[in-house]
Amino acid sequence: MRFLLGAVILSLCFTPSALSQDNNVSRQNRTIEVVATETVRVEPDVAKVTVGCVTYGETHDGAYQANLAIADKVIKALLSAGVLKTQIESSSIELTEADPGDMRNESPTARKMHQFKAHQSWLVRVKASDAQKIIDDAVQAGANGIEDVSWDVSNPEALEARARAAAMEKARKTAAEIAASAGDKLGQLLYASNVVNGIMGLLAGRPLETMSASIGSGGAFATPSFSLQLFPQKVEKQATIRAIFALH
Repeated sequence: MRFLLGAVILSLCFTPSALSQDNNVSRQNRTIEVVATETVRVEPDVAKVTVGCVTYGETHDGAYQANLAIADKVIKALLSAGVLKTQIESSSIELTEADPGDMRNESPTARKMHQFKAHQSWLVRVKASDAQKIIDDAVQAGANGIEDVSWDVSNPEALEARARAAAMEKARKTAAEIAASAGDKLGQLLYASNVVNGIMGLLAGRPLETMSASIGSGGAFATPSFSLQLFPQKVEKQATIRAIFALH
């Protein structure tokens, strides 16, 4: 690696090319190179909730109309709870013939009423503190599936920056310790690269352990005796920094 004496080369690269940089070791080129990884964990402030409803019918139109009726109630309940339309996205919609095997133990009349299946779901992005209430409201309005709950932060770029800064500080501290153990002093930073993109997302965006739950066959529910309790998982970002320092 060539560099001008006294210059600081700082390159936050997001490609593996940084790994190919050569650090030529000689008496004239006294440097120390370290690779440091640091992780930052914070409480989430955003929840992504996917709720849905499944209905059945003797005809495809019957199943579809029953689903639309519940969907109308669910959406109105979400809007009444203060959720904006821009926070709601249609996640999936499906209208198919039902699997006969699912009703093999039911009466002929029940099987006749379950010949077609309609399914619709929505992804709702809300504050993490509002997630429990939003799910309760949707279920009371007729949603019969809690299909996913995941956690995030409203500013992931800032969290990634914190992870990179923490990794850089760890790299500098590690380099200083190694230099001191060799009887040298750490000099200026000559080169630094973010060799791994900081978005590891081990917990960020990770759903609840229970991926989905079925809570009925449709229709509004009475006021529940108990309320859902969610336990948000921390959001995690990780960064790895490769840094080269001069020795003097």
